Amino acid sequence: MNKPNKLQTLQTSLTKKQRVLLLVVAAVVVLGLLTATVLRDNAASFLRWIAYSQREEDFPHNAQSNSLFLGMGDELLICTQTQIQLFSPTGAAQWKESVTMNSPALNASGDYAVAYDVGGQELRVIGRGELLHQLTLSPEESLLCATVNEKGWVAVTSKASGYKAVVTVYNRDFESVLTIRLSSRYISDAVVTPDSRGVYLISPGQAEGAFENTLLYYTVSSREEPTRIVSLGSNVVLSVRSAGRCWILGDRSLLVLDSSGVITATYEYGDQFLKMGTLQGDGFATLFLSRSSSGSTGTLVTVGADGKPYGQLELEGQALALAAQGHDLALLTTGDIIAADRKLEKYTTTPNQKGVRNLAVYQDGSVALVNSAAVSLYFPSSGTKVEPNAEEEPS
Repeated sequence: MNKPNKLQTLQTSLTKKQRVLLLVVAAVVVLGLLTATVLRDNAASFLRWIAYSQREEDFPHNAQSNSLFLGMGDELLICTQTQIQLFSPTGAAQWKESVTMNSPALNASGDYAVAYDVGGQELRVIGRGELLHQLTLSPEESLLCATVNEKGWVAVTSKASGYKAVVTVYNRDFESVLTIRLSSRYISDAVVTPDSRGVYLISPGQAEGAFENTLLYYTVSSREEPTRIVSLGSNVVLSVRSAGRCWILGDRSLLVLDSSGVITATYEYGDQFLKMGTLQGDGFATLFLSRSSSGSTGTLVTVGADGKPYGQLELEGQALALAAQGHDLALLTTGDIIAADRKLEKYTTTPNQKGVRNLAVYQDGSVALVNSAAVSLYFPSSGTKVEPNAEEEPS
């Protein structure tokens, strides 16, 4: 005859009331774990609101009209002509670097960002809350563009004597692993592939008398010649980003490529004009399109890596700024501040009453609102909730 195990002994020794109480406790624990998993982003935003509600609402900045603002995790990166600064949401300075940049530019992916001076010589790589690397070109060279992938590999495109373009690829330790010198082609952009085994070069030119952009794919091992050449047609490339896939934002379409030089998805704008766009979302691009080049009515669209929209919203108001991070985005118009997740099934809105000129999104979905002199922290949960697809209740 088998002896009862310890669990069976425990079960028989407990009263009915004790067994019911244990079941209730177990259910509460499971529910708490599920809630924490599903709502962790909302919980983080709520905890931040609790922590910051007792502090000053705004903190000053010394940015100019051409300064750049970017949310990096829970921090705000501000790049001006004289400084690159990293702030906590409450305005605590995490890091600061003095620079001299006439035309500052930013590119970011994952935990890394590269700030550089278009037409100048200065470049900085920022990651994990600190300055990682810096580069100063010789006076005979000038920077055209710089990008970074989510592994921290950097592609620097410069203009040098005797060449139309020079592209240098640096690994995460900022060691040069590939240099491509071109005397027959101009290069407008370059970006290291997500797997860090190759680099995409975008070369503007002409074909049969019409403008044509060409994508050149080099592997680190091929060096001398491109492994693949792809025509991008008359699409003018406005922005590139390497995160999971390579994203190319053009004036006529959005392109998504894998790490081997193959276009895997395309989203065409059709007869609409691209008014504004950002590639900073996690696995999606955000576009603000309009049927008129000068009109204020537009469609906000989020597009996934498969080229299919997550959602879209018809909105009124001239777009002033657009930002995204994680699964959240924010759009600033002349009248409103609109915040939503990438599905765009619902959003929150609040009037733009503080003269906000720019914005950035933090990892938890809260938003940095930038006016001419200060930055304030905005929680979308405090705005007016809108469900555009909800059916009206009968009166």
